[in-house]
Amino acid sequence: MATPYAMVEVGLVTSTQDQARRAFLESGESPLLIVAERQEKGRGRFGHTWWPAPRAMYSSLAMEEPASLERLSIAPLVVGLAAREAIEEVCGVEVGLKWPNDLMTEDGKVGGILVERSEPVLVIGCGVNLWWPDPPEGAAALLDADPGPGMPSALARAWVDRWLAASVAGGDWDRDAYVEACITIGRDVTWEPAGAGTAVGIDSDGGLIVDTVAGEQVLHAGEVRLVRPATLPPDRRFRESEEQ
Repeated sequence: MATPYAMVEVGLVTSTQDQARRAFLESGESPLLIVAERQEKGRGRFGHTWWPAPRAMYSSLAMEEPASLERLSIAPLVVGLAAREAIEEVCGVEVGLKWPNDLMTEDGKVGGILVERSEPVLVIGCGVNLWWPDPPEGAAALLDADPGPGMPSALARAWVDRWLAASVAGGDWDRDAYVEACITIGRDVTWEPAGAGTAVGIDSDGGLIVDTVAGEQVLHAGEVRLVRPATLPPDRRFRESEEQ
């Protein structure tokens, strides 16, 4: 049985993350999904600016932290899987997952995920560029034509339905599915502040396993600022954005 949630569609907001948190605290409804037509100051990890596309899905889900999700570190990865499935169903486009929180096509970054926790609320943001005739370098959109105003809400519902089904099902998650979809695996990568190695897998807590000259090391999303490709294998030609 699907988990019920409230959905509020709004026009222009500063940030769906802030709007969802505020609405959750004021109303007490949980989960609560905010979907906006536009947002002025969307943000990504470490406060990076999210540039708005002419047609995009701007969405954030605020909820009480599910007790069954014992490892919050896997949340961006599980949301990534949910968003990937939703995009394929609603938009008919296959995307790859760049660890830990980016949605990618061959043309560049089309979306991102942001998980923020401030007790008693967990806020999960998912933004996806649907149509963008002239995107900046490193960015891209899913579609060649404007799909109209109905698609953002449909896509938001689709990823939230999948995320809620996964988050209430228990602590298990489909790590194999993530590894299969992850375009970071198999690449030589560098990361800040100073690291280099080859991404070889994902551990049970969502960490990126890299093979370095000193042996295997596990990177955790909250501990590194950037993971960039050092080489690009020919069988995975997804252009990387400069930021997470």
